[in-house]
Amino acid sequence: MEMRTAKSLGEALRTPGATWLGGATDFMPLLKNRVRDDENLVLVGKIPELLGIAEKEDGFHIGAAQTLTDIAQNETIKKYYPALAQAAGQTASPQIRNIATLGGNILQDRRCIYFNQSELWRSNLTGCFKTGGDVCQQIPNSPVCRAIYYSDTATALIACDAEVLYYENGEEKRSTAEELVHRHCEANGLSCHHRLPVLIREFVLKKPAEGEKSGFYKYSIRASIDFPLVNFALRFGGKRAPKLVAGAVSTEPVLLPETAGLLADSTVSNDQIAESAKAELIKKAKLIKEDLISPARKRDMFGLIACLLEEIRN
Repeated sequence: MEMRTAKSLGEALRTPGATWLGGATDFMPLLKNRVRDDENLVLVGKIPELLGIAEKEDGFHIGAAQTLTDIAQNETIKKYYPALAQAAGQTASPQIRNIATLGGNILQDRRCIYFNQSELWRSNLTGCFKTGGDVCQQIPNSPVCRAIYYSDTATALIACDAEVLYYENGEEKRSTAEELVHRHCEANGLSCHHRLPVLIREFVLKKPAEGEKSGFYKYSIRASIDFPLVNFALRFGGKRAPKLVAGAVSTEPVLLPETAGLLADSTVSNDQIAESAKAELIKKAKLIKEDLISPARKRDMFGLIACLLEEIRN
């Protein structure tokens, strides 16, 4: 295994077969447990072209290498995109947020209690999809991996209609965060070694219209360190159609369009919206066994969207 630091975007893109890493906070435990054995590791967290938070003609640009602490503490982001600032500020621990990058948080591996174990522990099991096998240890009759995607910032970025500028196979591309996250989650379930050949440059968020609101809510066993048991991000008001997204409940973030349509209707109570969200999410969630919580107990937590509604709509 070779690990080196790229000093420029051009240098990073010229490295064939590279695994690009920002802060590597998600990658290092996988390396330790020998579920990843990538040979060509390139650190890109200090590349100037991947840094910066600035307003341009098409919106606010946030470099993919900005740390989660940078984003959580930035006054512009807190003012215009509180959902993203809150999501970044509630991810993991302060020590990790000081190192972890926004791009890396989006492209993190999906997780489950069978996959995220040591090589010795997994040696007693048949290989799962993510370790080169052909079965999901969680749902044996599933034709695909059911590991959960836990990113907090992805939920917020999708709710805020963020776009992404990135490089794939040497070509510069632009898509919605929703599309890129979907592609990443789909590829990551095939194998832990099957990743999109993507290097994210920056995220773009349009300046919200007057009256637009957004917010993020996360529930975990402890206030920090833990991955979310469930998270929600919403945006409504202004000129755009409202959006409601749930995370940590499936192989990728789940959109709740039926409930989102109720957000801006002042005649609909928070309790009614919460019940609608819970019912819609029960239909769309793909739960598996997790540490400290059963799927049945997690379904009960879908109603926690009420906490976010009380804060944002009142």
